[in-house]
Amino acid sequence: MDLRVTPQGSITRGIGMAGQISARLSILQEQVSTGKRLLRPSDDPLGSIKLLANNAQVGRLDSQLGNITNARANLNLSVSALQESAGILSSARQIALEGAQSGNDATSYEALAQQVDALINRLLDESNSQDSGRFLFGGAATNTPPFRVESTTSTGLPQKIVYRGASEPVQEVIGATRTLATLYPGDEIFQQRQRGPTTISGQTGAASGSGTDNATTQGTLLVRHTLTSYASGSGVTAGTSSVSGDTIIGSTGAHRLTIVDTSGTGAGGTVSLDGGPAVAFTSSDTNLKVSGPNGDVVYVNTAAITPGFSGDVNITANGALSVDGGATEVAINFSSNQVVTDGATGAVTNVDSTNIRRAGKDDVEYGGTYDAFQALIALRDDLRNTRGLSSTAQIESISGRVAELERVHTGILDAVGEQSVSLENLDALEERIKSIQLETQKQSSELESVDISQAVLELQNQESFLKLTYAAAARVFDQSLLDFLS
Repeated sequence: MDLRVTPQGSITRGIGMAGQISARLSILQEQVSTGKRLLRPSDDPLGSIKLLANNAQVGRLDSQLGNITNARANLNLSVSALQESAGILSSARQIALEGAQSGNDATSYEALAQQVDALINRLLDESNSQDSGRFLFGGAATNTPPFRVESTTSTGLPQKIVYRGASEPVQEVIGATRTLATLYPGDEIFQQRQRGPTTISGQTGAASGSGTDNATTQGTLLVRHTLTSYASGSGVTAGTSSVSGDTIIGSTGAHRLTIVDTSGTGAGGTVSLDGGPAVAFTSSDTNLKVSGPNGDVVYVNTAAITPGFSGDVNITANGALSVDGGATEVAINFSSNQVVTDGATGAVTNVDSTNIRRAGKDDVEYGGTYDAFQALIALRDDLRNTRGLSSTAQIESISGRVAELERVHTGILDAVGEQSVSLENLDALEERIKSIQLETQKQSSELESVDISQAVLELQNQESFLKLTYAAAARVFDQSLLDFLS
């Protein structure tokens, strides 16, 4: 069978070839005009998948960079507020040092106290700092002020400031698997405590016990006399005012009464307490006041003195301890550690009652338990001497505030340091993410972008090829029957 190329076949092939070239030309023209090689997934399926993955990663990195920007803004504002707070506490320390000088008078102390009032308000403002309506030191509770005045003095000044924020920080996502705390719980910064030794100061002889206290800031230890009894043999007994009027406390023999019967019949003589001044007595005295050398007092009944008795009489004086103003008491047992509990709060104070010798009120300082606000408030109250301390005791108490102020000041600076380190880490992480993002974008560009010079060259070649195809087709289409008959 003869095979031959018919004119119709040539025409079909020519038109098909021209169509292919035109389609390629169209693609090249679109690539040159857009600068992109991948215009549709069918252009390069594997490359398109890689490009989609790269674009998704760039989006994730953009989100992380945005979070880093937000975290940096929060931390910068937080560090600024904390630095200002540290300056406030530093100023308070200088005031405490000035107040501890013995040359200050009531007017000077009041002027210093007014300065502390201003510092308390400033610290409250800083602890309630905001950024775009979000509180910086409330932890996860960002919509309400974290620190509030819970109680005030009779003149309206803050007396107790409490934390009402959350205990968890706000965590900002800054990497594929990394988070960073940006909004810290304020109690971790402004209410840091580092319990130190408890100090009991006063005239009763009480000292800090060996147990661990959980009471905080300051308090009062009430040492109350309950009962006085005398060793047998002398005939002396407690007077009618003994329970409420005696001030001595101690185990048997800690105090002594010396009786001298000058009459020989018990009708009269002298009596003294702990070697103090002798006081004349008669058999008609049922409530005789006898004072010791340190101002201690006992009331005695000398109506039944043993005739001819002269000598010392051992005294047993019992008492009770309280840290809640007498609402809850524990009997003194003269041991190295007695647990005294506040009935209202359950807070425990451990007391060494071994050397308690008299009734009275002692000041108790729970070292290391003041937060920033309590330290300032305690300093202000000491400057105004709200506890009625003696001049010497007031100066000592003001001086003692310096250590607490330094401790809370250091705690805030530690927070500044921690957040500054976080800022440095953010800078390093941002540079790393930007580097990864740039490399990813570079890969995407290489996948997506067309080589313009090569595309233009191929476009020119395809145009020439199309012209050649058209020319060849024209030669074929120009044939007639005469060309075959000739």
